Amino acid sequence: MPRDQRRNQLLETAAAIVRAEGTDALTLARLAEQAGVTKPIAYEHFGTRAGLLIALYRYFDARQAQAVEAALAAQTRALEEVVAILSAAYVDCVLQAGPEFGAIAAALSASEEMDDFRQALREGYVDQYLAALARYAPLPGPTGRAVLLGVIGAADILSQAAAAGRMSRAEAIAALSRIMLGALRSS
Repeated sequence: MPRDQRRNQLLETAAAIVRAEGTDALTLARLAEQAGVTKPIAYEHFGTRAGLLIALYRYFDARQAQAVEAALAAQTRALEEVVAILSAAYVDCVLQAGPEFGAIAAALSASEEMDDFRQALREGYVDQYLAALARYAPLPGPTGRAVLLGVIGAADILSQAAAAGRMSRAEAIAALSRIMLGALRSS
């Protein structure tokens, strides 16, 4: 199997392990066993458990980024449309990833290396949102970045609440859109 296909197979298997048994059960040895490969193959792809968790989070993150880019590729005419696209894409990414997304995110906070990685991802979201919103609501300098970091924090909480069944998808998207619009209009 080509390397990229093997990596995707391993990541799908890792997501299934987390979904069924939680992040504590996710080890490289367990991944290799479940994927039907040797341990060296799992280690070659991810190096460490932290490397596996980071790769798994990136896997879900790439889906979210693709969803946003595809949705924004359509001609948008108003701030409200861009906000709705960003809100739906974020919530949908977490819902598609399933409950394991929250568990993986929590596991990533277990060490400084993984927490630094999560912070870098948040900064990537800020950059993506700044670019998407620039035409409609310029957010200059550190204040703009801080506002969007707050929006992303709200997106995390609302998306995880929807994934846990504490609110519907529509409620999470509506709340996130409202928060984002309020933050953007007051900036």
